[in-house]
Amino acid sequence: MKNIDTAPLSVDPTTGSHATVTGRSRRHLTIAVVALGLAVGLTGCGLSSDNLTATDENAADQPAVEAPAAEPAPEATPEAPPAPAGGTRANPFPVGTTVSNEDWSLVLGTPREAWGEISAENQFNSPPEAGLEFWIVPVTATYQGATSGTPWLDITVKFVGDDSVTYEDYCGVIPGDLDEVGELYAGGVAEGNVCVAVPAGAPGLWTATTGWGEPSFFTAR
Repeated sequence: MKNIDTAPLSVDPTTGSHATVTGRSRRHLTIAVVALGLAVGLTGCGLSSDNLTATDENAADQPAVEAPAAEPAPEATPEAPPAPAGGTRANPFPVGTTVSNEDWSLVLGTPREAWGEISAENQFNSPPEAGLEFWIVPVTATYQGATSGTPWLDITVKFVGDDSVTYEDYCGVIPGDLDEVGELYAGGVAEGNVCVAVPAGAPGLWTATTGWGEPSFFTAR
């Protein structure tokens, strides 16, 4: 009697009957079981496409990190306006300052009220008009041009009051009059006085001009 090689029986899920599993069937069954195990293992490790999608969505929900705001640039300090040039009405020179151009170098001395000196100089001098005073200004002038210069022609001294009026009235015969100095050549020095009738006690400035140039302003009495 032949031995019949039988295999364990399996139950057909559709019929409920037992079926014989052959060698080929065993191999197919083994492959299916292995495949099923791999699928279950991958799912347990969280590598399914559903898990990947959920991970991306969670990352998108995280709040964005804002960059720190830039600090405002410091405000520039405004520059101070430049000071007015020296010798102007807004910025006069102190009396005693030497001023010069290509022809003359001048120094004004301290002005002084001088009716007493003037009346003593000449008995025929008339006193100043009411409200005015005679003021003498000493002048030292050095000619430094290429030809020659005459002080009484080239140099003018006046008074500008705070009322913006220029005063230059004649005082009569004065002591040491600059007008009595003659023509000078290069290096020649003239020393003398000029006199101007100005409002009594009025504040203001003195000016000195050579030729037709712009005047230089000096502090007053």
